[in-house]
Amino acid sequence: MNVADLRRAPLMQVNGKLRHTLIAVLLLSMTAIAVSCADEPLPSQTEKRTGSKQQAEAALFHRDPAAAWKQFLSANFAGDQACADCHRKEYEAHQRSGHSHTVTRMPESELSAILVKAGVYQDSRRDQKWAFSTRDGQFLVQDETHPTMPALPVTWLLGSGVHAHTAIAVDEKRGQGVELRWTWLTNQNGLGLTPDHEQFDEYNRNSIECFGRPMQHREVLECLGCHMTVGPPPGAPVRADLFIPNIGCERCHGPRKQHAELAKIGRGHESKPLINYDNAEQYITACAQCHRDENSVSSTAQPNELARFQPYGLKKSKCYLNSEGQLSCAYCHDPHDATSHNRAEYIQQCKSCHQDKVQSTVCPVKPQGDCIDCHMPAVEWTAGIKFHDHWIRKPKE
Repeated sequence: MNVADLRRAPLMQVNGKLRHTLIAVLLLSMTAIAVSCADEPLPSQTEKRTGSKQQAEAALFHRDPAAAWKQFLSANFAGDQACADCHRKEYEAHQRSGHSHTVTRMPESELSAILVKAGVYQDSRRDQKWAFSTRDGQFLVQDETHPTMPALPVTWLLGSGVHAHTAIAVDEKRGQGVELRWTWLTNQNGLGLTPDHEQFDEYNRNSIECFGRPMQHREVLECLGCHMTVGPPPGAPVRADLFIPNIGCERCHGPRKQHAELAKIGRGHESKPLINYDNAEQYITACAQCHRDENSVSSTAQPNELARFQPYGLKKSKCYLNSEGQLSCAYCHDPHDATSHNRAEYIQQCKSCHQDKVQSTVCPVKPQGDCIDCHMPAVEWTAGIKFHDHWIRKPKE
C-alpha cells in the first residue's frame, strides 16, 4: 500500500474529523517522509531519531500491518475505563446507553445460548431450516436442508438489542462476509427475516448466498465501522482483535491516551481535544456518520426507509433551519446516556422555544397536546419496528 492509497481509503467510518485525524497520525507515524534539498540545513539528532522511528514504523506496517495497528492502538487509545476517574457521571451514563453495547462477539452473546437451546429455525421465505450449534469456541449455523454445505462460523452480533440484533460472518483473511438472513426482533421476542432480505429470496444454493447477503471488503468495513470505536485501516486484516468494540468515548472525542496520562499528574488540560462540537452542525455531522443525513441516503428511499435516519429528518425541519445553529441532536438527547422515553420532558423542550405568549408560536390546534405525536409521529420501518423520523413538520405535510 502506498501513501495515496492510505489517503483515499476510509478509516473505519469514525466520525468525520476523527477519521481525518487518525489518517494524519498514521501517515506521520507509519510513513517515512524523505526530504532532500541542498539548501536546507542538516537535520538535528532529534530529527534523525524521529525519522528513523518513522521509517521503522513504516517498515513494520508493510511487513506486519496487524502488529503495527495494534501498536498504534496501544499508543493512542486509552479505553472507556480510563475516562471514569475524572468523568464518572458521563462514564456511568454511557454504560447505560445503547452505544456502549453496539456489537458483541457472537459466541459470547446471550443470543448464542438462546439459539443453541432452540436448535433450529425455519426461514420465513425460503425452504431452509437453520440449525445452530457451538464447537471449539465458535457459533455455527448450517442449512439442514442442504447438509453438504459446510456450517458457517458467525463472527459478530450487531445492534444494541433495543430494536433488533443482526448477525454477520466475516472471513477475516479475505475481509469478506455475509449478513445472515435471520435477525432477533425484540418486539417479537424471536427470530425473523433480516430487514431488506426479501430481495434475496432467489439465491445460488451452493454459494455464500445460501446464508444471506454477501458483503465485499468495503461493505464489511462500513458495517462494522458503525458499531465500533475504531477498526483496522486499509492493508490490515479484518481480525476481531484489531477492533475496539462498541461506540466508546473515543469514537466521538478522539484518541485520548495522552490526555488520560497527563490527567494523572494534573496536566490533562495540556492535551487539547482532537474534535470539538462548537455548533449544531458539528454535532449532527458526527451523529450522521452512522445515523445518516442527506449525504448518505438514497434519493429514491421511501418514507419508511428514512424513518431510522434521524439526522436526515432533523435537517429538513424548520425548527433546525430557523434555530441559527442551536438545534442539534444533543439539544433533546443526552449524548452520553440511554435514550429517554420521558415524553413530558421532550414536550417541554418544544415549549422552550414555542412559548405561550403574545404573538406566540405555540400550537394553535392543540396548545396542551402532544407535540411529538402530531409533529414528529413514529413511522414503521419494518416488522413492526417504529422510529420517530425527527422531521418536525405540520401534520400531513
